[in-house]
Amino acid sequence: MDKFFSLFSILSLICLITGTGALAESGIKKWPNQSCSDLYKAIGIFTALSHKEWQEKKNEKKGAFYASAAANYSIIYQTVCNK
Repeated sequence: MDKFFSLFSILSLICLITGTGALAESGIKKWPNQSCSDLYKAIGIFTALSHKEWQEKKNEKKGAFYASAAANYSIIYQTVCNK
């Protein structure tokens, strides 16, 4: 009985989390073209800065920071610009 309850609880939690995310995404509106263009350029800048830091082996932490920023901005771009 305990295994069944644990499995049921885990499945219920998964359904709750995925269902909530689906509802939250439905209210996202597309950004204006100029904002998307600026965001796209920022992704390119952060990617180039990251590459420069790693290629010249100046500061790997700074390179990782720039790569992380580019990745985060790309997720935002995919969410609000690629609709």
